[in-house]
Amino acid sequence: MNLTITHRSLYDPPVEFVERKGTGHPDTICDHLAEELSRDLARSSLQQTGRVQHFNVDKAIFAAGSVSIDFGGGEHTKRSKLVLVGKVNFTDDWKPDVDALTADTRRRLLTLLPDATPEAFEVELWLNQASEDLADVVNRGHREAAPTSNDTSFAAVSLPFSPLENVVYRLEHYLNSAAYRADVPIGRDIKVMGAREDNEVVVTVAVPVLARKIESRSAYDEVIERVRTDALALVRDGFGNGTTVRINQADTPETQYLTLTGTSAEAGDDGQVGRGNRFGGLITPYRPMSLEATAGKNPAAHVGKTYHAFAEDISRRVIAETDADETTIRMLSSIGRPVTEPQVVHVETAGVADEAAIDVIVKESLADWEGVRDRLIDGAYELY
Repeated sequence: MNLTITHRSLYDPPVEFVERKGTGHPDTICDHLAEELSRDLARSSLQQTGRVQHFNVDKAIFAAGSVSIDFGGGEHTKRSKLVLVGKVNFTDDWKPDVDALTADTRRRLLTLLPDATPEAFEVELWLNQASEDLADVVNRGHREAAPTSNDTSFAAVSLPFSPLENVVYRLEHYLNSAAYRADVPIGRDIKVMGAREDNEVVVTVAVPVLARKIESRSAYDEVIERVRTDALALVRDGFGNGTTVRINQADTPETQYLTLTGTSAEAGDDGQVGRGNRFGGLITPYRPMSLEATAGKNPAAHVGKTYHAFAEDISRRVIAETDADETTIRMLSSIGRPVTEPQVVHVETAGVADEAAIDVIVKESLADWEGVRDRLIDGAYELY
């Protein structure tokens, strides 16, 4: 392993953009359901065969349907369709029940969208036998010790959050909480975009309003003003009075953002794995990022997923155990090599950091590949 340690100044760009696509966004829904499927497959294969078999289910499409909608409610004129696709190394000892997994996926979709009715969606799983060569790459490593990387890929993780990243993350979670939605009639397809130029902050929020709970445009406007007021209070808590919050900027006197199901996948927007939040839960164009879709990938052998988890573990330990204030960790794999032996690990720190301590942290973190696998299966990392 080639470990490189470098140093930089604190992260403080003069201009910064940060985005978070909320729980009900079509892209986030695809990420969520692909990852839940991956966890099911990993858990069952580990239980039945003693190791995580080769699979990847990191492809999905949520094709938007259509609705007829107005104040007071509406109806679906065409159902949306969710299709999860992947390759699985079915064996004599492990043959997952695709029908049962499909039923679980449908149930989870309706749990994510509690305002939707079952007839709003079609759900399909398309799982085929994995190729023998890739399955052999993974299994060869398992026979020796750690699984073997099934791709040459890289990961990039930066911690801790900047103030703007923290506000954007907190605001989406606040508006999407069950308590808030019980009080304010909004759906779950909430998107937050933060922009900062020096000390001036503008936050733009898209939030759907539940049509069946709103009888007029004036009632809609009251909901939007309530959301704006509450969002502004949270943002000003982080940045003071020099902030602006904008809600549903596409509204006109004749149009508004209404929803039946709580997601724009009912009519206006398709979804896909990997097009939304990156590892850690945000989209941060001013930070180093990998474009890997972590959701749905194999939690033992796919380094596009596991190396992000390794990098987070390393980052948290470096900040906790040295005098580093910030870290950016980049890791590059090599297909066919054990996941514990990356080509390069680049640790970049702001603040004084003991390089000998970093070397120990990196080696100990990489040796914990089973811990990373198990924590991924348990959902301990925020992948999207």
